[in-house]
Amino acid sequence: MKKFYGKIISGSQWRWLLPILAFLFVFGLCEFDGPLYPQPVVRLTRVQNERPQRQVDNFNNVDHTTQQHVSGRLLNTSRQGRLVRFSNTFSASGALDTRLRVGQSVFVQRQNGSYQLQDVKRDGVVLGLLAATLTLMALVVKRRVWLTFGSLLANVILLLITLHLETSPANQQLAYLLFSGMAVLFTLVTTVFIAGFSRQAAVIATATIGATALAVALGYGLFNLTQYRDLHIEAMNYVTQVPQLLFFVQIIIGSLGAVLDESNDIAVAVMQLPRDSKRRFKAGMAIGRNVMGPLIAVLFMIFIADTFSESILWLRNDNALTQTFIWVMGLGFAQALVSAFGIVLAVPLTAGLATVTGKGATDEHI
Repeated sequence: MKKFYGKIISGSQWRWLLPILAFLFVFGLCEFDGPLYPQPVVRLTRVQNERPQRQVDNFNNVDHTTQQHVSGRLLNTSRQGRLVRFSNTFSASGALDTRLRVGQSVFVQRQNGSYQLQDVKRDGVVLGLLAATLTLMALVVKRRVWLTFGSLLANVILLLITLHLETSPANQQLAYLLFSGMAVLFTLVTTVFIAGFSRQAAVIATATIGATALAVALGYGLFNLTQYRDLHIEAMNYVTQVPQLLFFVQIIIGSLGAVLDESNDIAVAVMQLPRDSKRRFKAGMAIGRNVMGPLIAVLFMIFIADTFSESILWLRNDNALTQTFIWVMGLGFAQALVSAFGIVLAVPLTAGLATVTGKGATDEHI
């Protein structure tokens, strides 16, 4: 065991500790950034808990709530350094509240001369994890890390611009075109960062856009053919616009990354093979079959996991399993199914395009 840790720390292997150090450094800095916030921030110095109270609802679900008397000092505003007191109630389940502890920093709001808890200050954990993630990416990707960061930043900017345009009342009727254009730009920008301006990039982008568009069209046709039977789009959370639009936008964005990843794997491998159309196409299909299953499984788990906690709540409240599946997990299952269409369609499409446009053992730039 000592030899193992010695090898990890000795030599150049010490760099793998950098993500942990980055997390600790950023987390420590965020402990002193209270004065940067406009809303009042309080560092808790004393927390006193009362006895837990047992709560039972109509379905015999049992929970315990506890009243807390909290005091702390303000870290910012003109009242910095003053002692403030307020109360907090938390439940054992922690569904809609949180337990406060000494040393935590929280956001408060002053109303009628007294303070009320708004939220826990979590920027240290969030920014620390972000710093650790970026550091780990830099260690793994190495020289191409700037391309990865550039791709992420470009996609975030595109998303913000699209959301800004879509929320404008004048562009409400153009929502389908805006999000479709965003998906195309996502693909083009990411592909250029991955493969540059090359034949390989053209194959990846064309296959990704084509497979995603065909999958969405196929799903749209099937849903209309069945008249959306047992598919309750109106049950989507936080819907402020047409729920059908947001449903298909989620499908496009959710499946785009998986389809692009699969197309990239196939195109890179096929376009390095000798110029033999039959051999290239068979190789592309074989690669696609190997990566297709895991990608579909991962997407399915992501969509279903998003509704898992709500499904547990429905079942605990004496709802039938079939009703819970239809109303809670049905949308996630349908999205995973349409995304699977795109992943499957991308295999022959990418293999065919890579076979036709390939130039042999090297990929010539356009």
